[in-house]
Amino acid sequence: MDRRSWLRGAALAPLALGALPAAPAGAQGPASDPARDGLAAAAVAEGALSLLTVVGRGYGSLVERFALAFPGIAVAHRAESSASAWLASARGDRGAGAAPFDVALGVQVDRALTDGATAGLWAPLRPQLVRADVLDDAVWRDGLQARFVDAAGDSCLAWSYQVFHAFAVNTDLVPAEAIGGVEDLLQPRWRGRILSLDPRTGTGLAAAAGIARRWGEDAVGRLFGDQRPVIVAGGPGDVAGPLARGQYPIALGVRPKVLDPLRAQGLGRQVRYLDLPDADFVPASPLLLCDRAPHPAAARLFANWVLTQEAQTHLAGGLLTNSARTDVHPASPDEIGAPGAAYYEPDRETNFPHTAATRTFLRGLLGPA
Repeated sequence: MDRRSWLRGAALAPLALGALPAAPAGAQGPASDPARDGLAAAAVAEGALSLLTVVGRGYGSLVERFALAFPGIAVAHRAESSASAWLASARGDRGAGAAPFDVALGVQVDRALTDGATAGLWAPLRPQLVRADVLDDAVWRDGLQARFVDAAGDSCLAWSYQVFHAFAVNTDLVPAEAIGGVEDLLQPRWRGRILSLDPRTGTGLAAAAGIARRWGEDAVGRLFGDQRPVIVAGGPGDVAGPLARGQYPIALGVRPKVLDPLRAQGLGRQVRYLDLPDADFVPASPLLLCDRAPHPAAARLFANWVLTQEAQTHLAGGLLTNSARTDVHPASPDEIGAPGAAYYEPDRETNFPHTAATRTFLRGLLGPA
């Protein structure tokens, strides 16, 4: 999109995202939405919003969009790459009797639901959602309630649905259709020929936990023990390059943000992601409200606004991810899941013990990470 088109879209943002235009004299304006209008009026009266996110250019663009839609609200945006940093600050503020921020978006779910909840940071979000276009179960994958990943089901909403396809193949070396599930990866011909991120942490662990949930720890032991995969301690770039160059036929942990630049250079166009619901997983990108938020009306307005179709389209596009709203076009085509398939969700609080047990099993199998 060129700058002129972006500016034209930005100029229309207040209309698209909730601000109602004044109707000409004698004309009938757009239908009023009391819930939306009341939220906006109260938030503008407060005049400020404090927003915590992880680092990412897409979040800054979203803040600009919100400011265009509601120009009477000044946004203080804090972007942190480390959960330890924002948790330390939040604990200090809470100790002084102050709430650290109004809304958290995209922060690390495991730390938010363990350390953050223990510190009493979060307020129930579900009762604060009032917009009809947000409450509509039909526009959310599996319904709105299914998007809450905290055990109580009311505080931590996973607004994204981005399927991390655990395994990718180089189709010059193996046809993608040759592997339809984890059982196919256990064939003797792949012994020593699978390149993998460390399954004791991060992406590798989430995939291993999903496999254990479907097939049990025996399958995990066979895949990461008997099959003798080549395990690397780095990141997605350390598996994407060798796979694209044909050094290995199969790799665990390849991500589009690493593979796409290789594709643009003409390398790795023969790489295909495998859709394996018994190994793939869906991490959560959450929305949370701070307990005793300093600007409660602005927090409520933002929470309702950011879950609309228009805001989700802008956020998912800026972050190159996929929204859990079914009426938002996927911004990451390589991370779409099969319709109706059930994928493991490592950031769902009730799955934390299972992932921890899988980590313990793998450390016993492979040693400490």
